Amino acid sequence: MIVGRGGQVLLADRREVLQIRVVAPLELRVAYVARREGLAMDAARTRVQAKDRARGRYMQTQYHCQHEDPHFYDLVIDIAVLDLDSAVDLICLALEFKASRLSVPVEELGPAAHLAPYPGQPADFRVPG
Repeated sequence: MIVGRGGQVLLADRREVLQIRVVAPLELRVAYVARREGLAMDAARTRVQAKDRARGRYMQTQYHCQHEDPHFYDLVIDIAVLDLDSAVDLICLALEFKASRLSVPVEELGPAAHLAPYPGQPADFRVPG
């Protein structure tokens, strides 16, 4: 397992790797750091924001990309509402499903795989107005 450090870029072409990003709103991350590290809220906020900036600089300098880009990930989980156990359950399901699809040829994967064509002519939704 690689946590951070550009693993999402280094292993981007590896089908057998499950790429996951776990996110949470700033306020929840600040509260978490304050509680876990025994910091005042202002100090925790400074720490979280400094780490965010450092992570962004590292990815831009080393890999010329933004770590927030969702295209690097198979799954992005926002833990603002989910508890840790639920997030782990989702990750396990995604891992099982991805593992079960490794033998499927690449050309048979993707959002259109095995879908029937539209029964009629597709059209855009019209905005009432």
